[in-house]
Amino acid sequence: MYKNKLQNKTIGLIKIVLLTLILFLPGCRTNVVVNENVILPLGTKKILIFPFKNMSAVYGENVHSRCPICGKVLMTGKVAEDADKMLTEQLFVLLKDRKDIKLIPASQSQGVVPDLLSGNKKKLSELDLLVETGRALDADAVMAGYVFRFRERIGTRYSVDLPASVAYDIHLVSVADGRLLWSGHFDETQRPLFENLFKLGSFLRRKARWITANEMAVSSLKDILKSFPVSNKPEPKQ
Repeated sequence: MYKNKLQNKTIGLIKIVLLTLILFLPGCRTNVVVNENVILPLGTKKILIFPFKNMSAVYGENVHSRCPICGKVLMTGKVAEDADKMLTEQLFVLLKDRKDIKLIPASQSQGVVPDLLSGNKKKLSELDLLVETGRALDADAVMAGYVFRFRERIGTRYSVDLPASVAYDIHLVSVADGRLLWSGHFDETQRPLFENLFKLGSFLRRKARWITANEMAVSSLKDILKSFPVSNKPEPKQ
């Protein structure tokens, strides 16, 4: 009898220890918003990937900043060096194998934007800049991104002093009329699982560890682009 009681107490203690460990392992608080079930307008084939813009460099850190395309407000923060370039490159890589669209790399816009911003055209709005750049490069649509926060993890996979934090959005704009065709938003600061038990799926997918800002950004881009619209192909003639 005593032996059974001792065994039960031991099992109970083990369960408590395991539960405590799970609750304090890293989970995440995620805010991912995308437009789903969108079909590209007829004839939208060539898409220009416009370079990501560092919004912290424009407005400063730790301020509420409004996206110049959709108006969504996000908190800015530290943006790691070349994070905007990394996001731009990853966006191109993740879309380049699509068969229904043709991508124009961001590098081609570098020779166009300075001319558009010179002289009388330097007062172009952000939306007009995207549209005019797209027209100059014979694109049907422009994909533009804005990074508000890209703070790297301080610590290791299993112990951190400061977790990774990333916030950005991406937009697809029609060159023909400046219409916003599709958007994706991401805003996350990784937290211990016990702060948000509803994010158990993300916790398991990330193997119960603290991830880097790069890992967070690439993973979120993959998730967001799952909803990227398909090309509206003309129906075959009868």
